[in-house]
Amino acid sequence: MTAAYLDKHPGLTLNALAQRSGVPATTMRRLMQEEQRSELAPHTVLALTSYLLKERKISKILKLVEGPIADLLNKCFDQFIFDEKSSTHEMSADLNTVFQDKFCYLIYKMAANKNGTSIDDVKNAFGLVGLRKLIDLIDKNWILKNDKDERLHAREKNFSVDLALAHELSHALVDLYKPCDVKSGLNLFYSLSEGMSEEGIKKIKEIEKDAVKKIYDVMNTESLQGDLPYFALIVSDVMGPTPLNEANTGVLQ
Repeated sequence: MTAAYLDKHPGLTLNALAQRSGVPATTMRRLMQEEQRSELAPHTVLALTSYLLKERKISKILKLVEGPIADLLNKCFDQFIFDEKSSTHEMSADLNTVFQDKFCYLIYKMAANKNGTSIDDVKNAFGLVGLRKLIDLIDKNWILKNDKDERLHAREKNFSVDLALAHELSHALVDLYKPCDVKSGLNLFYSLSEGMSEEGIKKIKEIEKDAVKKIYDVMNTESLQGDLPYFALIVSDVMGPTPLNEANTGVLQ
């Protein structure tokens, strides 16, 4: 796909394509080497495919691709599509670049809530550092101010974060968990572990996916939305290396 795209655009260099798609140039060069294509991370393939097809909506990308790329993307990303008819979540390389700064990510996430956020909310959550980041986001037009009530809203409310970046940013969300506030009745934390078979892991993931969909529905129910910037994070994985075999790419579905 990449080679065909470059053939159609002879004036476009590999480095330029890498910059425009948000994929590192070194990764792009590896992609052009047949023997190393299988080593590419799924999120890299998604970012490049999104650029080449000029499509940012994940559900549409999965329908447009074929062959090994389709197999990889469907196996890794179809679990993130909850409501294909109404979902407008999109991939944005520019926005993912902004999120390299964890404060920008957290502030933008607050502004992406239905009711947006406010200067006071950002200041109370992240102090003067947060205010400086907020001003920068406003100056760059990523966050917009509502003239009627001065609420701050994200330019793109429904967005998707690169998987590798999401992993890094998850630590920022975990740090927002406040164990001393358990008595408030607003937070929750459980940590469970056990040696499992792949069949057992699949059952756990099915339960988690069902829970995520239900939480997603609640968060999108207008009558239940409010001004408290609430988050839920569900993570599960194998401790240590993930076992691989010919029939398994390492992503247990």
